[in-house]
Amino acid sequence: MKRCAIFMILILATVGVSSAQQSNIDNLKASGSKAQKMRDYKFGKRGYFGNASFTFTDFSAFLDDEGWLIDKPHYGVDIINGYSFNPYLDLGLGVGAHFQPSKDKTEQFIMLPVYLYFRYNILDRKVSPYVAAKAGWAGAVYREKNGEYVGKFNKWGGSTYTNLEVGAMLRLKGGKSVNIGVGMPWYFIPLLATGISVNVGFTW
Repeated sequence: MKRCAIFMILILATVGVSSAQQSNIDNLKASGSKAQKMRDYKFGKRGYFGNASFTFTDFSAFLDDEGWLIDKPHYGVDIINGYSFNPYLDLGLGVGAHFQPSKDKTEQFIMLPVYLYFRYNILDRKVSPYVAAKAGWAGAVYREKNGEYVGKFNKWGGSTYTNLEVGAMLRLKGGKSVNIGVGMPWYFIPLLATGISVNVGFTW
């Protein structure tokens, strides 16, 4: 009987130790899985990043001798190539092509900005707010001949170009992310102009 009792105690002790070890293994696996997911979502690996975005600008206005006048909305695409220093700081160089459609063809223009790009991601989390800035130069071609349509883009102009933006980004696996932001561009083609822009982008 004593031998049976001792044997049963040893079995129960072995089962208890085994259960505790398995629990520790499961906890380690869960912790490792969580850590792996966090690594997957982290955007902060040093190195190259690219960003492609679509921009819609409305509530546009320009300044002339009569004051601020409402302008037409315009659309654009931008490509940015740059370097991520950590989960928070991105610097790059961007180029864009923006077009203002209008039934009055004398009001149409094509703008080509080239700029330095800065973005600060406030949190190292899957979802993070950010602030961004673009600063550079923009060239544009447009139609102008005493306010009459001349059949082709016949004027060329250029000016400084800036755009301050705030928004939010959603980090995806593999260092990718999507973002949406609201900005305010400023340029002087051919008059001082501004507006409210909505930017939707994808980063890889």
